[in-house]
Amino acid sequence: MSLLYKPKDQQTLKCEVVFLNGKISIDFYSDCGKHGTDEMLQGYVLTPERLMQILSERDDLTDDEL
Repeated sequence: MSLLYKPKDQQTLKCEVVFLNGKISIDFYSDCGKHGTDEMLQGYVLTPERLMQILSERDDLTDDEL
C-alpha cells in the first residue's frame, strides 16, 4: 500500500454537469491524486442530441437506469 495514494476501494468518483449555450459539459473527477487530491479523469462536451444518441445505442442499461 502506498502512503501517497488512496487504495482503489477508498477512492470516490465525482461528476460535474453544466448546461451552457446549448451544450452539456460533463467532467469526471476522482480523489485518486497524491495525498487524496482531486484529479480530472475525463471531460466531454456534447449536444443534448448527441448524448441521447450515445445513451440510446447502449443495450446494457438496466431498468433502474432508464
